[in-house]
Amino acid sequence: MSERPSRPADRSDDEPPPVDADYYAIDTDASEAEFLAACKLYAREVVDTFDLSVDVGALDWNISRRAKRRAGQVRYRDGDPETVVLTWGYFERRGWAAMASTIRHELIHVHLLNEHGDGSHGERFERWAERLDTGVACELFTTPEWWVVCEDCDAALARYRESKLVRRVDEYRCGECAGDLRLADGDARAAAGDE
Repeated sequence: MSERPSRPADRSDDEPPPVDADYYAIDTDASEAEFLAACKLYAREVVDTFDLSVDVGALDWNISRRAKRRAGQVRYRDGDPETVVLTWGYFERRGWAAMASTIRHELIHVHLLNEHGDGSHGERFERWAERLDTGVACELFTTPEWWVVCEDCDAALARYRESKLVRRVDEYRCGECAGDLRLADGDARAAAGDE
């Protein structure tokens, strides 16, 4: 672990310094236990730095090896956050810096659920995401099985399961321009550089 950085000169005294994710970095060959320990330590530092209403120790922290469309998830019951789930495949493909961003993203969800009962990606979430320097949406990290592509505007939707849209693509129209849709193989589209 590296030495913690001092406050950058261009930040105001009332704005907390960013948390140095590299200080908590762990390699992708880490065990699940090591990974979760690093994630929780980092999460505690983010919570303390930004005064989030999150009790990291009260949450369950789990790993998903199945998820393909999301890097993380907060599971909650009756508006109360219970579990943070982080996707192992995302960590393996994108590394610690991307996972640290995902942790910040999920902590915002927990904070907003605790404070406002709101787990959405609405305006409050967007403001917090900017403050914590994290994204609102997850980038693709697994090649989809299929792409549903508009013939007119080239809008493309990634599909990982053989849904009704995939099976009956000719019965649907593009939500952007009402154009005809076609199905493209995920591997073929990735090989063409469209992903």
